[in-house]
Amino acid sequence: MVYTRRVAGTGVPPELNGTLLVVLCAIMILNPIVANMYLPALGIMADDLGTTIAGIQVALTAFLLGVAVGQLMVGALSDALGRRRVIIIGFAVLTAAGVLVAAAPNLDLLILGRVFQGLGASAGVVVIRAVIADIGVRAQVPRAYSLLTGTLAIGPLVASFLGTVLLEVGGWRLILVGITVISALFLLLVAWRMPETLALDRRATLHPASMAATYGRLLKDPAYVGNALTMALALGGIMAHVSASSFVAQDVLGADVWGFWAMFTVYALSVLVGGMANAPLSARFGAQRMQAIALTVAIASTAALTVITATGLLTVASYLPLIALACGSATAIMANATTLTLARAGFAAASGAALMGSIQFAAGAAASPIGGLWGPHTAVPMAAAMFGCFLLSLAARAFARYWERRMPVPAR
Repeated sequence: MVYTRRVAGTGVPPELNGTLLVVLCAIMILNPIVANMYLPALGIMADDLGTTIAGIQVALTAFLLGVAVGQLMVGALSDALGRRRVIIIGFAVLTAAGVLVAAAPNLDLLILGRVFQGLGASAGVVVIRAVIADIGVRAQVPRAYSLLTGTLAIGPLVASFLGTVLLEVGGWRLILVGITVISALFLLLVAWRMPETLALDRRATLHPASMAATYGRLLKDPAYVGNALTMALALGGIMAHVSASSFVAQDVLGADVWGFWAMFTVYALSVLVGGMANAPLSARFGAQRMQAIALTVAIASTAALTVITATGLLTVASYLPLIALACGSATAIMANATTLTLARAGFAAASGAALMGSIQFAAGAAASPIGGLWGPHTAVPMAAAMFGCFLLSLAARAFARYWERRMPVPAR
Protein backbone atom coordinates (compact mmCIF):
# COMPACT_ATOMS: atom_id res chain seq x y z
CA MET A 1 0.00 0.00 0.00
CA VAL A 2 1.31 3.47 -0.91
CA TYR A 3 0.31 6.38 1.31
CA THR A 4 -0.66 9.68 -0.30
CA ARG A 5 1.47 12.46 1.19
CA ARG A 6 -0.30 15.76 1.65
CA VAL A 7 1.34 18.81 0.09
CA ALA A 8 0.18 22.40 0.19
CA GLY A 9 -3.03 21.33 1.87
CA THR A 10 -4.12 19.27 -1.12
CA GLY A 11 -4.30 15.59 -1.94
CA VAL A 12 -6.04 12.75 -0.20
CA PRO A 13 -4.96 12.44 3.45
CA PRO A 14 -3.90 9.01 4.72
CA GLU A 15 -6.47 7.10 6.70
CA LEU A 16 -5.98 5.66 10.18
CA ASN A 17 -6.32 2.14 8.83
CA GLY A 18 -4.83 -1.15 9.91
CA THR A 19 -1.68 -0.76 7.84
CA LEU A 20 -0.82 2.62 9.28
CA LEU A 21 -1.62 1.41 12.81
CA VAL A 22 0.88 -1.41 12.35
CA VAL A 23 3.55 1.13 11.39
CA LEU A 24 2.71 3.34 14.38
CA CYS A 25 2.70 0.36 16.76
CA ALA A 26 6.07 -0.73 15.39
CA ILE A 27 7.51 2.73 16.08
CA MET A 28 6.01 2.63 19.57
CA ILE A 29 8.20 -0.31 20.60
CA LEU A 30 11.49 1.45 19.75
CA ASN A 31 11.56 3.69 22.82
CA PRO A 32 11.29 0.86 25.38
CA ILE A 33 13.83 -1.19 23.43
CA VAL A 34 16.39 1.61 23.61
CA ALA A 35 15.52 2.27 27.26
CA ASN A 36 15.50 -1.31 28.55
CA MET A 37 17.72 -3.52 26.43
CA TYR A 38 20.75 -3.25 28.70
CA LEU A 39 18.85 -3.96 31.95
CA PRO A 40 20.02 -7.62 32.18
CA ALA A 41 23.60 -6.32 32.35
CA LEU A 42 23.20 -3.64 35.05
CA GLY A 43 25.42 -5.34 37.62
CA ILE A 44 28.15 -6.23 35.10
CA MET A 45 28.15 -2.72 33.64
CA ALA A 46 28.47 -1.21 37.12
CA ASP A 47 31.48 -3.38 37.89
CA ASP A 48 33.21 -2.77 34.55
CA LEU A 49 32.69 1.00 34.67
CA GLY A 50 33.66 1.29 38.33
CA THR A 51 30.31 2.54 39.61
CA THR A 52 27.24 1.35 41.52
CA ILE A 53 23.80 0.07 40.54
CA ALA A 54 22.41 3.54 41.28
CA GLY A 55 25.08 5.05 39.03
CA ILE A 56 24.13 2.83 36.11
CA GLN A 57 20.45 3.62 36.75
CA VAL A 58 21.34 7.26 36.07
CA ALA A 59 21.90 6.23 32.45
CA LEU A 60 18.21 5.27 32.26
CA THR A 61 17.27 8.54 33.94
CA ALA A 62 19.43 10.41 31.40
CA PHE A 63 17.60 8.73 28.52
CA LEU A 64 14.20 9.58 29.99
CA LEU A 65 15.23 13.19 30.59
CA GLY A 66 16.42 13.40 26.99
CA VAL A 67 13.01 12.16 25.83
CA ALA A 68 11.27 14.64 28.14
CA VAL A 69 13.23 17.67 26.92
CA GLY A 70 13.29 16.53 23.30
CA GLN A 71 9.52 16.30 23.09
CA LEU A 72 9.13 20.02 23.77
CA MET A 73 11.31 20.80 20.75
CA VAL A 74 9.89 18.04 18.57
CA GLY A 75 6.28 19.04 19.26
CA ALA A 76 6.75 22.59 18.07
CA LEU A 77 8.91 21.52 15.11
CA SER A 78 6.37 18.89 14.07
CA ASP A 79 3.47 21.37 14.16
CA ALA A 80 5.53 23.70 11.94
CA LEU A 81 7.48 21.37 9.63
CA GLY A 82 5.22 18.32 9.48
CA ARG A 83 5.33 14.87 11.03
CA ARG A 84 7.41 12.89 8.52
CA ARG A 85 10.43 15.19 8.26
CA VAL A 86 10.80 15.56 12.03
CA ILE A 87 10.65 11.85 12.85
CA ILE A 88 13.29 11.08 10.21
CA ILE A 89 15.64 13.70 11.68
CA GLY A 90 14.97 12.44 15.21
CA PHE A 91 15.75 8.82 14.40
CA ALA A 92 18.94 9.88 12.61
CA VAL A 93 20.05 11.59 15.85
CA LEU A 94 19.10 8.45 17.81
CA THR A 95 21.22 6.25 15.56
CA ALA A 96 24.26 8.55 15.71
CA ALA A 97 24.02 8.78 19.50
CA GLY A 98 23.94 4.99 19.68
CA VAL A 99 27.44 4.89 18.21
CA LEU A 100 28.68 7.19 21.00
CA VAL A 101 27.03 5.06 23.68
CA ALA A 102 28.42 1.79 22.31
CA ALA A 103 31.96 3.21 22.27
CA ALA A 104 31.77 5.14 25.58
CA PRO A 105 34.88 4.39 27.70
CA ASN A 106 33.36 5.67 30.95
CA LEU A 107 30.07 6.35 32.70
CA ASP A 108 30.08 10.09 31.95
CA LEU A 109 30.20 9.61 28.17
CA LEU A 110 27.68 6.78 28.43
CA ILE A 111 25.25 9.11 30.21
CA LEU A 112 25.87 11.91 27.67
CA GLY A 113 25.16 9.56 24.80
CA ARG A 114 21.99 8.35 26.51
CA VAL A 115 20.76 11.94 26.73
CA PHE A 116 21.15 12.32 22.96
CA GLN A 117 19.50 8.95 22.39
CA GLY A 118 16.54 10.26 24.37
CA LEU A 119 16.44 13.47 22.34
CA GLY A 120 16.29 11.47 19.11
CA ALA A 121 13.80 8.89 20.39
CA SER A 122 11.44 11.66 21.51
CA ALA A 123 10.45 12.24 17.87
CA GLY A 124 8.69 8.89 17.71
CA VAL A 125 6.75 9.45 20.92
CA VAL A 126 5.39 12.80 19.74
CA VAL A 127 4.78 12.06 16.07
CA ILE A 128 2.78 8.85 16.43
CA ARG A 129 0.37 10.51 18.88
CA ALA A 130 0.08 13.58 16.65
CA VAL A 131 -0.66 11.42 13.60
CA ILE A 132 -3.61 9.85 15.42
CA ALA A 133 -4.85 13.28 16.49
CA ASP A 134 -4.49 14.50 12.89
CA ILE A 135 -6.53 11.82 11.15
CA GLY A 136 -8.31 9.74 13.83
CA VAL A 137 -12.11 9.79 13.76
CA ARG A 138 -14.37 9.35 16.81
CA ALA A 139 -13.92 5.90 18.43
CA GLN A 140 -10.76 5.30 16.40
CA VAL A 141 -8.86 7.63 18.72
CA PRO A 142 -9.24 5.88 22.12
CA ARG A 143 -8.85 2.49 20.43
CA ALA A 144 -5.66 3.59 18.72
CA TYR A 145 -4.16 5.04 21.91
CA SER A 146 -5.02 1.86 23.81
CA LEU A 147 -3.41 -0.31 21.14
CA LEU A 148 -0.31 1.87 21.10
CA THR A 149 -0.01 1.84 24.89
CA GLY A 150 -0.48 -1.92 24.97
CA THR A 151 2.11 -2.32 22.23
CA LEU A 152 4.63 -0.71 24.57
CA ALA A 153 4.87 -4.14 26.20
CA ILE A 154 6.41 -5.68 23.11
CA GLY A 155 9.39 -3.33 23.38
CA PRO A 156 10.48 -4.44 26.88
CA LEU A 157 9.73 -8.05 25.97
CA VAL A 158 11.99 -7.90 22.91
CA ALA A 159 14.55 -5.79 24.76
CA SER A 160 14.93 -8.17 27.71
CA PHE A 161 15.25 -11.21 25.45
CA LEU A 162 17.74 -9.66 23.03
CA GLY A 163 19.66 -8.07 25.89
CA THR A 164 20.02 -11.41 27.65
CA VAL A 165 21.08 -13.22 24.47
CA LEU A 166 23.60 -10.54 23.45
CA LEU A 167 24.99 -10.38 26.99
CA GLU A 168 25.76 -14.09 26.93
CA VAL A 169 27.11 -14.00 23.37
CA GLY A 170 29.35 -10.94 23.51
CA GLY A 171 28.93 -8.97 26.73
CA TRP A 172 27.21 -5.70 27.52
CA ARG A 173 28.98 -3.73 24.77
CA LEU A 174 27.33 -5.94 22.18
CA ILE A 175 23.95 -4.97 23.68
CA LEU A 176 24.72 -1.30 23.01
CA VAL A 177 25.80 -2.12 19.44
CA GLY A 178 22.51 -3.98 19.01
CA ILE A 179 20.57 -0.90 20.12
CA THR A 180 22.38 1.16 17.46
CA VAL A 181 21.57 -1.36 14.71
CA ILE A 182 17.90 -1.46 15.73
CA SER A 183 17.77 2.36 15.71
CA ALA A 184 19.14 2.38 12.15
CA LEU A 185 16.49 -0.12 11.05
CA PHE A 186 13.73 2.07 12.47
CA LEU A 187 15.20 5.06 10.65
CA LEU A 188 14.80 3.12 7.41
CA LEU A 189 11.23 2.17 8.38
CA VAL A 190 10.05 5.75 8.90
CA ALA A 191 11.80 6.93 5.74
CA TRP A 192 9.97 4.21 3.82
CA ARG A 193 6.51 4.04 5.38
CA MET A 194 5.72 7.16 7.42
CA PRO A 195 3.14 9.37 5.66
CA GLU A 196 2.71 13.09 6.12
CA THR A 197 -0.58 13.78 7.91
CA LEU A 198 -0.34 17.52 8.59
CA ALA A 199 -1.33 19.69 5.63
CA LEU A 200 0.52 22.95 5.02
CA ASP A 201 -2.59 25.01 5.74
CA ARG A 202 -2.73 23.57 9.28
CA ARG A 203 0.91 24.18 10.20
CA ALA A 204 1.99 26.56 12.92
CA THR A 205 4.57 29.32 12.67
CA LEU A 206 8.07 28.24 13.64
CA HIS A 207 8.84 31.14 15.93
CA PRO A 208 9.90 31.09 19.61
CA ALA A 209 7.10 33.44 20.60
CA SER A 210 4.52 31.29 18.83
CA MET A 211 5.91 28.13 20.42
CA ALA A 212 5.87 29.70 23.87
CA ALA A 213 2.32 30.92 23.34
CA THR A 214 1.14 27.42 22.38
CA TYR A 215 2.71 25.77 25.42
CA GLY A 216 1.47 28.62 27.60
CA ARG A 217 -2.09 28.09 26.39
CA LEU A 218 -1.87 24.39 27.22
CA LEU A 219 -0.44 25.01 30.69
CA LYS A 220 -3.22 27.49 31.43
CA ASP A 221 -5.76 24.69 30.96
CA PRO A 222 -5.89 22.97 34.38
CA ALA A 223 -7.83 20.00 33.00
CA TYR A 224 -5.10 19.38 30.42
CA VAL A 225 -2.43 19.61 33.12
CA GLY A 226 -4.33 17.31 35.48
CA ASN A 227 -4.86 14.63 32.85
CA ALA A 228 -1.22 14.89 31.72
CA LEU A 229 -0.07 14.43 35.33
CA THR A 230 -2.39 11.44 35.71
CA MET A 231 -0.62 9.78 32.83
CA ALA A 232 2.87 10.88 33.90
CA LEU A 233 2.54 9.55 37.42
CA ALA A 234 1.24 6.21 36.13
CA LEU A 235 4.39 5.93 34.02
CA GLY A 236 6.40 6.83 37.12
CA GLY A 237 4.90 3.77 38.81
CA ILE A 238 5.90 1.57 35.90
CA MET A 239 9.43 2.99 35.69
CA ALA A 240 9.98 2.49 39.43
CA HIS A 241 9.44 -1.20 38.73
CA VAL A 242 11.33 -1.42 35.43
CA SER A 243 14.51 0.21 36.71
CA ALA A 244 14.60 -2.08 39.76
CA SER A 245 13.34 -5.26 38.08
CA SER A 246 16.78 -6.69 37.30
CA PHE A 247 18.19 -6.66 40.82
CA VAL A 248 14.85 -7.48 42.45
CA ALA A 249 14.65 -10.63 40.32
CA GLN A 250 18.30 -11.63 40.71
CA ASP A 251 19.40 -10.32 44.13
CA VAL A 252 16.14 -10.30 46.09
CA LEU A 253 14.35 -13.30 44.56
CA GLY A 254 17.45 -15.31 43.59
CA ALA A 255 16.83 -15.72 39.85
CA ASP A 256 19.54 -15.97 37.17
CA VAL A 257 19.54 -13.83 34.00
CA TRP A 258 17.03 -16.09 32.28
CA GLY A 259 14.86 -16.11 35.39
CA PHE A 260 14.89 -12.32 35.21
CA TRP A 261 13.85 -12.53 31.57
CA ALA A 262 10.94 -14.81 32.46
CA MET A 263 9.76 -12.41 35.19
CA PHE A 264 10.17 -9.42 32.90
CA THR A 265 8.14 -11.26 30.29
CA VAL A 266 5.26 -11.54 32.76
CA TYR A 267 5.44 -7.77 33.30
CA ALA A 268 5.57 -7.07 29.55
CA LEU A 269 2.62 -9.35 28.81
CA SER A 270 0.60 -7.66 31.55
CA VAL A 271 1.19 -4.30 29.87
CA LEU A 272 0.15 -5.77 26.52
CA VAL A 273 -3.00 -7.33 27.95
CA GLY A 274 -3.87 -4.14 29.84
CA GLY A 275 -3.69 -2.04 26.70
CA MET A 276 -5.51 -4.48 24.47
CA ALA A 277 -8.30 -5.05 27.01
CA ASN A 278 -8.73 -1.33 27.56
CA ALA A 279 -9.21 -0.62 23.83
CA PRO A 280 -12.74 -2.08 23.47
CA LEU A 281 -13.72 -1.33 27.06
CA SER A 282 -12.88 2.37 26.84
CA ALA A 283 -14.77 2.63 23.56
CA ARG A 284 -17.82 1.06 25.22
CA PHE A 285 -17.75 2.52 28.73
CA GLY A 286 -15.73 5.69 28.24
CA ALA A 287 -12.22 6.76 29.14
CA GLN A 288 -13.25 8.31 32.47
CA ARG A 289 -14.86 5.18 33.88
CA MET A 290 -12.08 2.85 32.73
CA GLN A 291 -9.46 5.17 34.15
CA ALA A 292 -11.15 5.11 37.57
CA ILE A 293 -11.28 1.30 37.57
CA ALA A 294 -7.64 1.01 36.50
CA LEU A 295 -6.47 3.41 39.21
CA THR A 296 -8.35 1.42 41.86
CA VAL A 297 -6.68 -1.83 40.81
CA ALA A 298 -3.22 -0.24 40.58
CA ILE A 299 -3.44 1.31 44.04
CA ALA A 300 -4.78 -1.86 45.68
CA SER A 301 -2.15 -4.13 44.11
CA THR A 302 0.80 -1.87 44.95
CA ALA A 303 -0.46 -1.35 48.50
CA ALA A 304 -0.43 -5.13 48.93
CA LEU A 305 3.04 -5.33 47.33
CA THR A 306 4.38 -2.68 49.72
CA VAL A 307 3.08 -4.54 52.77
CA ILE A 308 4.49 -7.87 51.58
CA THR A 309 7.94 -6.44 50.83
CA ALA A 310 8.10 -4.46 54.08
CA THR A 311 7.27 -7.55 56.13
CA GLY A 312 9.88 -9.70 54.37
CA LEU A 313 7.32 -12.05 52.81
CA LEU A 314 8.09 -11.33 49.15
CA THR A 315 8.31 -14.44 46.95
CA VAL A 316 8.07 -15.02 43.21
CA ALA A 317 4.52 -16.32 43.71
CA SER A 318 3.41 -13.10 45.42
CA TYR A 319 5.54 -10.71 43.37
CA LEU A 320 4.48 -11.63 39.84
CA PRO A 321 0.65 -11.44 40.17
CA LEU A 322 0.79 -8.08 41.95
CA ILE A 323 3.25 -6.61 39.44
CA ALA A 324 1.07 -7.88 36.58
CA LEU A 325 -2.05 -6.27 38.06
CA ALA A 326 -0.31 -2.98 38.80
CA CYS A 327 1.45 -2.58 35.45
CA GLY A 328 -1.48 -3.82 33.37
CA SER A 329 -3.70 -1.30 35.13
CA ALA A 330 -1.10 1.44 34.65
CA THR A 331 -1.28 0.83 30.90
CA ALA A 332 -5.01 1.47 30.96
CA ILE A 333 -4.52 4.60 33.07
CA MET A 334 -2.02 5.95 30.55
CA ALA A 335 -4.13 5.12 27.50
CA ASN A 336 -7.26 6.79 28.87
CA ALA A 337 -5.32 9.78 30.17
CA THR A 338 -3.81 10.24 26.70
CA THR A 339 -7.27 10.36 25.16
CA LEU A 340 -8.51 12.87 27.74
CA THR A 341 -5.40 15.04 27.59
CA LEU A 342 -5.15 15.36 23.81
CA ALA A 343 -8.88 16.00 23.49
CA ARG A 344 -8.04 19.40 24.96
CA ALA A 345 -5.15 20.08 22.56
CA GLY A 346 -6.84 19.92 19.17
CA PHE A 347 -5.51 23.36 18.23
CA ALA A 348 -1.92 22.05 18.37
CA ALA A 349 -1.90 18.25 18.44
CA ALA A 350 1.86 17.69 18.32
CA SER A 351 2.63 20.39 20.87
CA GLY A 352 -0.07 18.96 23.12
CA ALA A 353 1.38 15.47 22.76
CA ALA A 354 4.88 16.82 23.30
CA LEU A 355 4.12 18.69 26.50
CA MET A 356 2.17 15.72 27.84
CA GLY A 357 5.03 13.40 26.96
CA SER A 358 7.60 15.73 28.47
CA ILE A 359 5.73 15.74 31.77
CA GLN A 360 5.33 11.96 31.50
CA PHE A 361 9.00 11.17 30.94
CA ALA A 362 10.15 13.68 33.54
CA ALA A 363 8.06 11.77 36.08
CA GLY A 364 9.50 8.50 34.80
CA ALA A 365 13.04 9.87 35.12
CA ALA A 366 12.37 11.02 38.68
CA ALA A 367 10.94 7.64 39.71
CA SER A 368 13.56 5.43 38.01
CA PRO A 369 16.41 5.70 40.58
CA ILE A 370 14.18 5.28 43.64
CA GLY A 371 14.18 1.48 43.58
CA GLY A 372 17.94 1.35 44.06
CA LEU A 373 18.21 3.88 46.90
CA TRP A 374 18.63 1.20 49.60
CA GLY A 375 20.87 -0.99 47.49
CA PRO A 376 20.17 -4.10 45.39
CA HIS A 377 19.03 -6.40 48.21
CA THR A 378 15.57 -4.99 48.98
CA ALA A 379 12.40 -4.32 46.98
CA VAL A 380 10.82 -1.98 49.54
CA PRO A 381 11.74 1.33 47.80
CA MET A 382 10.41 -0.01 44.48
CA ALA A 383 7.08 -1.10 45.93
CA ALA A 384 6.64 2.10 47.95
CA ALA A 385 7.49 4.26 44.93
CA MET A 386 4.93 2.45 42.78
CA PHE A 387 2.24 2.84 45.45
CA GLY A 388 3.05 6.54 45.90
CA CYS A 389 2.99 7.23 42.16
CA PHE A 390 -0.45 5.68 41.74
CA LEU A 391 -1.84 7.59 44.73
CA LEU A 392 -0.56 10.84 43.21
CA SER A 393 -2.03 9.81 39.86
CA LEU A 394 -5.42 9.45 41.54
CA ALA A 395 -5.07 12.95 43.03
CA ALA A 396 -4.19 14.36 39.59
CA ARG A 397 -7.26 12.69 38.09
CA ALA A 398 -9.49 14.25 40.76
CA PHE A 399 -8.00 17.66 39.95
CA ALA A 400 -8.60 17.14 36.22
CA ARG A 401 -12.21 16.04 36.75
CA TYR A 402 -12.91 19.12 38.87
CA TRP A 403 -11.84 21.41 36.04
CA GLU A 404 -13.37 19.37 33.22
CA ARG A 405 -16.78 20.01 34.74
CA ARG A 406 -16.12 23.76 34.69
CA MET A 407 -14.29 24.24 31.40
CA PRO A 408 -15.44 22.91 28.00
CA VAL A 409 -12.92 21.32 25.64
CA PRO A 410 -11.26 24.16 23.68
CA ALA A 411 -12.26 24.46 20.04
CA ARG A 412 -9.71 23.89 17.29
